[in-house]
Amino acid sequence: MKGKALAVLPRKILGESSHYAYTCTMEFTKISGIISTAIAAYCVIPYVRAILKRKTKPHQLSWVVSTIMNGIAFFSQYFSGGRQSTLISLIFFVGSFIILLLSLKYGVRDTSKWDRLLFGFALLTIVIWLATRRNDVAIWLTLLIDVLGTSMIALKVKSEPHSEDPYPWVLAGVAYAFSVLSLAGKPIGILYVRPLYGLVCNLALATCIYYFRRKKRRGAVEVSLAQT
Repeated sequence: MKGKALAVLPRKILGESSHYAYTCTMEFTKISGIISTAIAAYCVIPYVRAILKRKTKPHQLSWVVSTIMNGIAFFSQYFSGGRQSTLISLIFFVGSFIILLLSLKYGVRDTSKWDRLLFGFALLTIVIWLATRRNDVAIWLTLLIDVLGTSMIALKVKSEPHSEDPYPWVLAGVAYAFSVLSLAGKPIGILYVRPLYGLVCNLALATCIYYFRRKKRRGAVEVSLAQT
């Protein structure tokens, strides 16, 4: 009996350790999800403030596309089994819609063939998603269109470096970093795509804003020195 008890003891300790590790992982993912959601909600505030102070001029059609894409991203991830990690998409969906409404008064309203093409792609994504009922296909399509939409913002920043405030984009990148952490314990798969893309994309756009602002400032100084 004593030998059997000793044989059972390691398995019991191992089981308790596994349960403890699982509980810690669940708590870690929950906390990461809460932090991600809080930062995402907060980063919308300075962007809205920047719009109201006329520091940022949101491109209307870009935010139409962003609203559609964040909506599809949220629902497709949710239906794929995501929970904590999808909250950031929900927040950005609501935030994009608010910014879209503000862009009607404070934003840039010019549209090109390129803008209308992206809008058409966004609508096509909805059709494909509903027709195929494939959440993974919808996620990859939103990624592609988001890249094109972000390119529109980057081109605007290149010509008007002060038309975008970099701070909200940095915050969004940090929020996505915690969204990635909220997936700890889950196997690498489709749920990682949007958070990882959001992390890289937002930080890249913030870097782009800083770069073109510095370049424009340097160009102004050179012109000033040339005139003296």
